[in-house]
Amino acid sequence: MNVTGSQISAFLLAMSRFAPVMLVPAFTPFTWVPALVRVIVLLAVTLIAVGVQGVPLPGVGLDEPLAMMEAILGEGALGLCFALAVMLPTAALGFSAHVIDMQSGVAAASLFNPSTHVTQALSGTVVQWAATIVFFLSGLHLLLLGGMTASIHLVPLGEGRMMLMPSTFMAMLSSQFLLGMMICAPVMLGLFAIDLAVAYSSRSMPQANIYFVSLPLKVAATFALLAASLRFAPPLIERLYRGAFEALPVMRGA
Repeated sequence: MNVTGSQISAFLLAMSRFAPVMLVPAFTPFTWVPALVRVIVLLAVTLIAVGVQGVPLPGVGLDEPLAMMEAILGEGALGLCFALAVMLPTAALGFSAHVIDMQSGVAAASLFNPSTHVTQALSGTVVQWAATIVFFLSGLHLLLLGGMTASIHLVPLGEGRMMLMPSTFMAMLSSQFLLGMMICAPVMLGLFAIDLAVAYSSRSMPQANIYFVSLPLKVAATFALLAASLRFAPPLIERLYRGAFEALPVMRGA
């Protein structure tokens, strides 16, 4: 296998490792980035990792299609670990915000997200925007991209494999959703208190349609409490992502 073939193989394997993070459209801070920009960033990161850093050339090449395909699948599995590090915190925040939408009654007023081709409720969109802003302002995107490029020296190309043990995954899953609930807990508790007051009022005044009377109050309280709680949310959101990064051995080594 000549040097040119080895370099092409290294480029394909590195791109397979980085692609899940950049190209998975849902539940990542890169959701709001246009697809063309994500592809350009993917190509740029791959060229930097392979061409500039001078990584060791893989032992598998294009002249061995079966081995090359197996290596690409292994690199994709390792890339999914990197993708989980940004997908789980975003999914945890989205789940907590969806609970708020159901409590407040604004779940019916959904917005269409052209990036993911799905509808999102108002509170979920606000929380995910806040998470995206914190992700980039805290420099976590640089930490993620730096860990991805440095992982090539820790796990050589062609030897990629799933680096996340099931026990580690379950521990990270529980901690991520717990922190996500902590961010939205003030809003949930405030809406629960309003529900208790509404329930007491409905027993006192059964002739009044309490649901339609309380709906504007709950919507206003939702966004007031959400605005107040998001002021203290950035440290917890950053902790969400950093905890997910630290769960990956390749990120700790980077």
